[in-house]
Amino acid sequence: MAFLRRSVLSIVGGLAFAGLAQTASLADVSSDALLQAQDNGGEWLMYGRNYLNQRYSPLDKITKENVSQLKPVFGYSTGGKFAGLEATPLFHDGTLYFTADYARVFALDARTGTVKWYWEPEYEDGLEAVLCCGPVNRGLAISGDKVYVGTLDARLVALNIKDGSVAWEKKIDEWQNAYASTGAPLVVKGKVIVGIAGAEYGVRGYVRAYDAETGKELWTRHTIPGPGEPDHDTWPGDTWKTGGASTWQTGAYDPETNLLYWGTGNPGPWNSDLRKGDNKWSCSLLAIDVDTGEIKWGYQYTPNDAWDYDGNNAPVLMDVTIDGKPRKVAVQANRNGFLYVLDRVTGEFIYASATVEGINWTSGLDPKTGRPTVNEDKRPKSGGDKVEPIIPGLEGGTNWFPIASNPDKGIVYLNTNDWVMSLKAWKPEDVVYKAGSLYMGVDYQMYRHKDKTGYLKAFDVANKKWLWELPSALPMFAGVLATKNGLLFTGDQLGNFMAVDADNGKQLWRFQTGSGINASPITYELDGKQYVAILSGLGGDPSFYFSGPKGGMLWVFAVDGEVKDTTSFNPQLIETALPVYGKQ
Repeated sequence: MAFLRRSVLSIVGGLAFAGLAQTASLADVSSDALLQAQDNGGEWLMYGRNYLNQRYSPLDKITKENVSQLKPVFGYSTGGKFAGLEATPLFHDGTLYFTADYARVFALDARTGTVKWYWEPEYEDGLEAVLCCGPVNRGLAISGDKVYVGTLDARLVALNIKDGSVAWEKKIDEWQNAYASTGAPLVVKGKVIVGIAGAEYGVRGYVRAYDAETGKELWTRHTIPGPGEPDHDTWPGDTWKTGGASTWQTGAYDPETNLLYWGTGNPGPWNSDLRKGDNKWSCSLLAIDVDTGEIKWGYQYTPNDAWDYDGNNAPVLMDVTIDGKPRKVAVQANRNGFLYVLDRVTGEFIYASATVEGINWTSGLDPKTGRPTVNEDKRPKSGGDKVEPIIPGLEGGTNWFPIASNPDKGIVYLNTNDWVMSLKAWKPEDVVYKAGSLYMGVDYQMYRHKDKTGYLKAFDVANKKWLWELPSALPMFAGVLATKNGLLFTGDQLGNFMAVDADNGKQLWRFQTGSGINASPITYELDGKQYVAILSGLGGDPSFYFSGPKGGMLWVFAVDGEVKDTTSFNPQLIETALPVYGKQ
């Protein structure tokens, strides 16, 4: 018995609501189009906009002078019983593609906001019991004539871009063992690259590549080294089998190095007494050869993590001059409270800078290696007293939400949070692995400790300095978009979608969407006009800590707010949904 029932739309045509509104053929998305995505200002073809994950748009028709005139063009309700929205929409050839909770996929006419097609997965009963952080999904990939989505029961599904019908699907892993797919896939060189979630349940993480046309598995790279592999000795005994290091975010890719840059999550269990050692490659950034799956180098942010600091956040890849030397860098904002700048060719640590004040889990990072000197008083001990306050709390710093950059100026823009937590580690005998059950071994609580918790910040990578900050009362969980003419777009948990001056952090415009924003904005051009779009819907991690309206909406904005005629779609759509009485 499936627990996610069919909606009105899915009843119309099975689980895929056919694209009757669409009569013209969509152009395929070629490998060259993906490689040149940054030069195609009008479209948004992948999760991070380009392979370098920069979330930087060259569009300039929305300016600092006219941004205050932004108005809604349309809003589209995603429905559903949960409505936690964390996805980055995609835009191609007049159509917006995006996911909502439970990996439901929508294709909308970008001119009118009318649905072209809709696909909804069915799940077996019991799935919700093995989801760490709510039934969320962070987005899609497009390549050729297909749209790719990962599901909560660890499947990869290829949908035909024209009508949403299933072209193929592959089982990634056993959902009963708490494997799930929540990140947006990434298509590189004809391969669909996916990661998995589930470190809180003792999975063993990996990155996997599938053939984009057939779904054939091409390679799998585990993030925890097994017996006989380098660094296996950083895991005592059999702890490597259930050690986490999941890969639930989308990575970046550099065509010059032919490397994927993929972040890994926390080790399992959270109780670090039970897995003494560095526990590679948890809480790390891995550089992986896209052709073979071979790990070329790894950098570990938090060895022997005891605080659930993860390292999943995908880096922004940039070319900057640091200390007079041109560097190809990977810039990553971490949950442990630091912004890291690494050499993306060699994995060398260049430097790091704190994103929040008062970090106390470490007394500092080694200036040459970046390895932290741990404050052992802030490490929970098995069966010991509760440890508090720990700064930052396990939600960050910067959690999973993407940062943006201006690659021409060498500046990154990020949301980060300044809050604290308490941790209490269980006794070893109480921490027992059972497939499909939580495998954490600690109790925790997050706390606010200041009037302002969330911050939008700008950091000059070349000159190693913070430029400005814009505070918010509640934590910030939205991604950031940067544009060529100096605008930033992001959202907050109060429901405000906002435009900010990238030069000084001044808020120039905002719109109340009606629910907390955890997703990431995009901008695109259609018929000579620039649009901005954002998903709004409180859910996932933020909803664990504060309540608020949980409605799900896609909002689309333009300077004049003009919407096209919404009755221009094929009348067969109405006929199929509601036949005329007496007509045979």
